Amino acid sequence: MKLILFITIIFTYSLNAITYFDAKSGEKEYNKRNFQIAEKKFNSATISSSEQDPILFYDHGNSLFQQKKYDEALSSYEKALSGNNKEFNSQVKYNIANTFVMKQKYEEALSYYKDALKLDNTNKDAAINYEIVKKMMQQQEQDQQNKDQKDKKEDQKDQQQQQNKDQNKDQKEQDKQEQDQQKQDQQNKDQKDKQDQQQQKQQKPKEEKKKMSKEEAERILEAMKNDEKDVQKDVQKALINKEQSKVKKKW
Repeated sequence: MKLILFITIIFTYSLNAITYFDAKSGEKEYNKRNFQIAEKKFNSATISSSEQDPILFYDHGNSLFQQKKYDEALSSYEKALSGNNKEFNSQVKYNIANTFVMKQKYEEALSYYKDALKLDNTNKDAAINYEIVKKMMQQQEQDQQNKDQKDKKEDQKDQQQQQNKDQNKDQKEQDKQEQDQQKQDQQNKDQKDKQDQQQQKQQKPKEEKKKMSKEEAERILEAMKNDEKDVQKDVQKALINKEQSKVKKKW
């Protein structure tokens, strides 16, 4: 942004000697791009000036602007608007607009460019910068829209990836649960089979014992039957012997 600097020597007829000397020194240092020294000289001139000449505040504001002291520059520019010279005030507002551009406050800049043109419709720099800033804002708006759309797509992509990731995670957890359940079922089955085998082992000796007891009982019963037969034989034998003893001999 081009900055307009008024030549203070034009107004020397209204300045006292000290003010004139400081203003002239400030202009000299400004042209040599010694902006820090120029700032001090112009500031000293504004203090010593009895009439608080707007030109001095304007030049002081320019030296601050060149040092990127934008807030301080705006303060000096506002003081420079105390006069009634429309052409001069148009230039002041033009520089205020430039300062807002540097602060990236584009709406304020456009407003001051408009004011500058209202005060002086021949201020071509204000008209050119107004169009430049307006197009720059439109481009920024378009860039922001493109960025928002891109961010939205990225967000949707991230959400989809996260959703897929969550689904895969859920599926893995489900598969793991099924595997764990199958493992648990197998363990339960193995345990039941083991218990059944143990029960079978415990029941088998009882059945065998029970079976042996039955066989033993049958043997005992058979033995008893045999004993009874023997007893009957003995009885019959005894009876025979008794009958025979009753027979008398004839001889």
